[in-house]
Amino acid sequence: MIVAYIFGSISIAFAFSVVGLLINNAIKHTGFYKRLSHFNFVTSEKANRYLGVLYFRQILVRSFWRHLNPALKLTQRPDRQKLRSLRNEMTYAEISHLFAFLLVAAVAIASKVWHYREQGISALIISNIVFHLYPALVQQYNKRRLDRIIKRSNT
Repeated sequence: MIVAYIFGSISIAFAFSVVGLLINNAIKHTGFYKRLSHFNFVTSEKANRYLGVLYFRQILVRSFWRHLNPALKLTQRPDRQKLRSLRNEMTYAEISHLFAFLLVAAVAIASKVWHYREQGISALIISNIVFHLYPALVQQYNKRRLDRIIKRSNT
């Protein structure tokens, strides 16, 4: 039964990835999106290390997951325009993950409140953290690094 909860939780997390992408695409041209694109909820380098964001980043870079979004790769020495384009792609991926994270968290909370499949809530929360929260944190970390590079290239 626990295996069913694990696979179900992973399926829910991936299904809500699509929903996060759709919501992100719907609000992409609003003023709210502009404010959201500069939002950082973990700004400290020390906090990123403590939370394991750097380890998770290494796992992503060294595993098959790195092939999922080829738009987030640089194949040659980029100019300022390519760096800004990469930052926009990172922002899009980050916000999509954040929307999906919030939606899956709402499903987990609703499941707890209505006592629906309470045994699977922990698997749902873990899969939500692994598939949505940590990728968003990695995108924020990479985006801050990229912002420093862009700032240096402007001078």
